[in-house]
Amino acid sequence: MKDKIRESLTTGVNRVKWIAKYVAERTKAETSMAKFLYEGSKLENKMDDLYRDIGKRVMELKDQDDKDVFKDFIVQQALDEIRNLRETVDDYKKQATDINKLPE
Repeated sequence: MKDKIRESLTTGVNRVKWIAKYVAERTKAETSMAKFLYEGSKLENKMDDLYRDIGKRVMELKDQDDKDVFKDFIVQQALDEIRNLRETVDDYKKQATDINKLPE
């Protein structure tokens, strides 16, 4: 009888340890995923600011008929930065998705 109780207690403790470990790993994964998504969101906000800056610059250049908008240094710089930010945001999203696919 004592052996049966001891065996059941050991099994129960092992299951509780496994559940605690699983919850800890999932919490860590979810926290990392949230961090990547948050960082991606911040970069998307920065991209919105750059889009706004490009729009302002286009309006400034509108009055200059001889000025090509796409050859303007400020516009080119903003477009390059947007391209880089998009790649970074996509990378963050991919990392968040990869974390979410952890084995259960």
